[in-house]
Amino acid sequence: MGPNQFFNSDNKDRDTIMLAALTGNVGKIGGNIGSYAGNYRTALFNGCPQYINENPFDIELDPTKPARPKAYWTAESAHYYNHEDHPLKVGNTILTGKTHMPCPTKSLWFANANSILGNVKWHYNQVFNALPKIEMIAVNEWWWSTSCEWADVVFGVDSWAELKHPDMTASVTNPFLIVFPRTPIERIFNTIGDIEVYSLVASKLAELTGDQRFNDYWKFVNENNTDVYLQRILDNSTNTKGYNFSELHAKALEGIPALMNSRTTPKNVGYDQLTDSTPWYTKSGRLEFYREEDEFIDAGENLPVHREPVDSTFLEPNIIIAPPHEALRPKGPEDYGAKRDDLSCETRCGRNVVYTWEEARKTAHPLVKDGFKFIFHTPKYRHGSHTTPIDTDMVAILFGPFGDIYRHDKRSPFVTEGYVDINPTDAKELGINDGDYVWIDPDPEDRPFRGWQNDKRNYEVARMMCRARYYPGTPRGVTRMWFNMYAATPGSQQGAKEREDGLAKNPRTNYQAMFRSGSHQSATRGWLKPTWMTDSLVRKGMFGQGIGKGFAPDIHCPTGAPREAFVKISKAEPGGIDGKGLWRPVDLGIRPRNESDAMKRYLAGEFMKRK
Repeated sequence: MGPNQFFNSDNKDRDTIMLAALTGNVGKIGGNIGSYAGNYRTALFNGCPQYINENPFDIELDPTKPARPKAYWTAESAHYYNHEDHPLKVGNTILTGKTHMPCPTKSLWFANANSILGNVKWHYNQVFNALPKIEMIAVNEWWWSTSCEWADVVFGVDSWAELKHPDMTASVTNPFLIVFPRTPIERIFNTIGDIEVYSLVASKLAELTGDQRFNDYWKFVNENNTDVYLQRILDNSTNTKGYNFSELHAKALEGIPALMNSRTTPKNVGYDQLTDSTPWYTKSGRLEFYREEDEFIDAGENLPVHREPVDSTFLEPNIIIAPPHEALRPKGPEDYGAKRDDLSCETRCGRNVVYTWEEARKTAHPLVKDGFKFIFHTPKYRHGSHTTPIDTDMVAILFGPFGDIYRHDKRSPFVTEGYVDINPTDAKELGINDGDYVWIDPDPEDRPFRGWQNDKRNYEVARMMCRARYYPGTPRGVTRMWFNMYAATPGSQQGAKEREDGLAKNPRTNYQAMFRSGSHQSATRGWLKPTWMTDSLVRKGMFGQGIGKGFAPDIHCPTGAPREAFVKISKAEPGGIDGKGLWRPVDLGIRPRNESDAMKRYLAGEFMKRK
């Protein structure tokens, strides 16, 4: 999934899937190609509309009968609010399709959403420029995450281990129908279930309006019988029809799993099409590698092509690299009313310029002339998920090499802190020692937030400072920072200045940051790719076997987690305690490029001898 959170990932996918098709591997177990994102588990429960779309004006109160779904809402990609709710405009041309057109965000209320506000790309632009336009932000959360710092209302909810209302889930990467049973574990704090939050808010609305339907809509929550909703989903989902939730719940309490009734175990995309000649969910019913839609032709992506990254490249960003070909006839910047040499971030998203490799290799990222020289990637940590490194101090100190439960260096914001992996040779050329503090500065056009040049107070919060870790495993010019770390906030900086121990802990909320200033999201931004916002592309819907065209949430829309940037790195402070000398592991000779004789002998295996 990680490589798919980059701007031009679909071109990579078209190339690799075409290769798999040409070699006869698509749909074959062991030879297939695919990807997984958490949202797609929803498709395994295509009976979900029984719950999420129950008609609020025709509520079914009989637990033995199904609901009568009728949707009174339309979806919009959450990633547009990350782009200040405006479409992509290049020159005088709108490149966002009508089916994708965003509207102003009035409120946000999210749960189980990976700290969607704290981890959102272009985070500081979001909180300083977009949030003032939003009227209410509510968060259901286990931990006081960065999202909570910026919310108007925070509901403390049960962790999975504390659930008093059952739930279920599934994944395309394993064969199980997973039930979360009611737990006998007592709640650690004064929390309630996510679903109880909604029922309680509804009960207040019923009180204010006198309309009993607000309570009726959550009848089975109020009766502690949410099994009804889960059974309705089971009964109306292709892969779960025939299961009895009460039986599944009883088995789950004994640790007995259930299998998801999919055609293959685990799910193998394309098996039905290959085995039964079932049509694919495309306009032709076949795998399509040539895109005939006007938007793809205009973008120069009707053929599978290579495009450079939109930001994390040493070359000119987002260019198509291809030899002359009669099928490639993209609309250039001039066709959209833009200048050909306009490489500003927004224009760059829809700038279609084709170079041969000989031409492309002579180009450079527009910031190279200003001393920017590093690709900056922010992938997820393999052994963590979103916010786990910060949740408890004993977990946090294991997150990287800068953990210190005693905090000998009071500059450290927590018992650990954010760091960037950098090639040792690159670091040495910049005068940066292993463990030093560094500044990481992104494209000044609009990061860390638009208007930072005239907002000194917020810029102090948003400019990223972190430790540098020598990491020979990364190529020269390519740096990495793990995605999972809590960002600096005005409150965390206040704590660092006012507390005797110097912890970056908000004195009002106890929020604990992992950065002295900024975060991994100081360098990223939201990007909009034209071919992910078309009105003509035929695609499968989220639920069932229906197909349609144009926007569909999580199916045909912009990616929500672009992880790329191009940055300048400079030394901020020495890594030794209180800013004096070298970081201690360097002094001890146990770090790359600073190995003591004993360390070199150890690495050569000389500490062990055969008898």
